[in-house]
Amino acid sequence: MTRYADLDPAMLRRACKLAQLPSVTLSAAAERFGISVGMLRRALKEYGSESFWTRGDLVLHCLSRAGEQAEGELGDLSTLASYLDYVNKDGSTAEAVKELIDGLVADGRLEVEGQRWRLVGEFP
Repeated sequence: MTRYADLDPAMLRRACKLAQLPSVTLSAAAERFGISVGMLRRALKEYGSESFWTRGDLVLHCLSRAGEQAEGELGDLSTLASYLDYVNKDGSTAEAVKELIDGLVADGRLEVEGQRWRLVGEFP
């Protein structure tokens, strides 16, 4: 049995990030990272004051279905804008989402060719 103290802190932060995204349960995040829900709760308590996700993370979350898909069609950016506005109440627009996507491409987290996207690396 793995002890909490032996877990990789970077992996725990990724698990916390996933667990705090909309529509992701603690049990689903724990299962994905191979840890118990109790370990995840402890990590959330330990790292709880950190801000785990950004608006760009929300775009990746939505595109990749919480990291379950590695590539797909961008589709209508106004749909992503509506999602961001629903979560953040920030009045997101399709133009703002395009800027976020461009930033994710510039950061090397996403590749876009035409209307196709592909995750670069793992999410979260």
